[in-house]
Amino acid sequence: MGLRTAIGHNPLVAFGLLFAAVWTGLIGFNVAGQMGGVTPGNWVGQHGFGGLMGLIVLLTFLALILVALGELGEPDPAPDEWPPEE
Repeated sequence: MGLRTAIGHNPLVAFGLLFAAVWTGLIGFNVAGQMGGVTPGNWVGQHGFGGLMGLIVLLTFLALILVALGELGEPDPAPDEWPPEE
């Protein structure tokens, strides 16, 4: 099944994954805009190293969301029948 068919069959799941991807991207831009420098210094508050770790976590989560969205478009999600028909 293609992605268009998958969205037709599972619109709530597809909408949820797209919403989560957009939300994660917006939060990532917010973190990148608020983090300080990555150089050592004052490690109290919103420092660069904490922001960098947060961005890594957000990018990993975004990658997982995109993989899950890609799995909706797989052509044959079911395993092969056993015994195979001839």
